[in-house]
Amino acid sequence: MFNVHVISLKRSDRRESIGKVLTDQNVPFTFEDAFDARVISDSEFGMLYDDDSARSRYGRSLSRAEVACFISHREVWKKIAESGHGAVVLEDDALLESAFFERVLLVSDEQLASITEVVLLGRSKLRRASATRTYFYEPLKRVDVVDSMRIGVPFKQWTSGAVGYWISARGARLALAHTNGRVKALLDDWPWHRDHGGMRVKELRPYAVWEGFEIMESSIEADRRALTSLRASWHEILLKPLRICRTCVRWMVIFMLSVVARRSTSHMRAAKYE
Repeated sequence: MFNVHVISLKRSDRRESIGKVLTDQNVPFTFEDAFDARVISDSEFGMLYDDDSARSRYGRSLSRAEVACFISHREVWKKIAESGHGAVVLEDDALLESAFFERVLLVSDEQLASITEVVLLGRSKLRRASATRTYFYEPLKRVDVVDSMRIGVPFKQWTSGAVGYWISARGARLALAHTNGRVKALLDDWPWHRDHGGMRVKELRPYAVWEGFEIMESSIEADRRALTSLRASWHEILLKPLRICRTCVRWMVIFMLSVVARRSTSHMRAAKYE
């Protein structure tokens, strides 16, 4: 069973809830005290954070909570890199499906490490009721089946949260190497980790971890809203037809890839018999 690291502020009320769930399932875990950027001075914060790089990538500054989140996860990566084994990292507002205990925690570390450095086990700000629609609009174009779990690469990776993920020891080392120094990006900017850190990032489908954003208040989200301009509703309406067309194209690509894969398998079998 993987080591489970739960990142949480030391005095968070959420600890009792997720701790009980993991304990009831006989899962060994460790609470990792999150870094609290609210208790440091502006000059100390400036030494930890590269505002120019963040503004260049996102068009805005990062909040203290976002920077603190990155630092907290980076401290856990150090432990995973030193251990030499992959591990699961959860945030304390994670809601866990039965598949998390019955499949995710029991899968082979070697098998996962052979295909990727990171597996996202869930997505932030996604309601369970909207999951099926999300799977339809955001299908995986390349899928590996590991112990009956579908793990693959979506057509588009984005900042999709870090409520729960598995990371290999090699992935932890890569993450530490390319994030050394001041924080210059969002923790959950997975395309950035992929492009700048050389990390393979894949997703689990269906998800096994959900963010309890509807029942637990997030200080990160409150600060983020204050720094992010809201899209007008008409903008979302105009984008809907484009999303539908894009989804159709994606499923056509998936169909074509499956046909090519079947033909390749058939040719290999024919050549073997000949």
